[in-house]
Amino acid sequence: MPYQPLRLDVLGRISERALTAGLPGSHASIPALSICSGRSYPYVEAMSQLLALKAPVLFESGAGMFDPVSALTTWHPALTTEIQREVDEIREYMTSLLALDSALSIDHAKRAQAGMVAKEKESLYAALENLKRWVGDNFPHFQTFHTHISIDIVPQSLTKAAGMTWLAETCGVTTDEMAFIGDTNGDIGAMNVVGRSFAPSNSSHDAIAAASHASSFRDADAVLEAYNMLSA
Repeated sequence: MPYQPLRLDVLGRISERALTAGLPGSHASIPALSICSGRSYPYVEAMSQLLALKAPVLFESGAGMFDPVSALTTWHPALTTEIQREVDEIREYMTSLLALDSALSIDHAKRAQAGMVAKEKESLYAALENLKRWVGDNFPHFQTFHTHISIDIVPQSLTKAAGMTWLAETCGVTTDEMAFIGDTNGDIGAMNVVGRSFAPSNSSHDAIAAASHASSFRDADAVLEAYNMLSA
């Protein structure tokens, strides 16, 4: 959970399995583990180190890819200079909302999407409704996703669904051979393109409805359960 201590006990158990699995196809029964997160590069790079991952991981919803083995970062071919200009314009509008509510903050670490965070739900959801209207009027080729503490404005060509397809091509597998666990509306596209999908018990209603397996566990415990089910 954001703003909460990491569950190092559960993450350690996930890491042990991921280390054994290695790269895609290296282990007969344990699938390789990756990350596809809306978080920025520094967070995802740190988590890949914590979990001892070998497979490439995706950040900013799949706009960027980091390879833990080569330590190289690449950007999705769909990330054009025009999209970056549009993201900058959206971020400028987001910044103007900060003057209206001091509980809001810009996610300054992102390049391919515009992000905003807030611990106060009332502030976040008020900004969300404002942004949905403004983005729909000015940038209809962008999508607005949110969690209970964040808002992300993402180009339609750089969603998690597109990221998972890119990751599959990079790893030499099909999306049908992949699984995905997600908990918000920004994850549903990725859940729909893979062979199996999972959702923790504290996911949004839409994410739970889209999952092929809805867990009775929350957060990291649900991730471990899903990984164990795929390794059975």
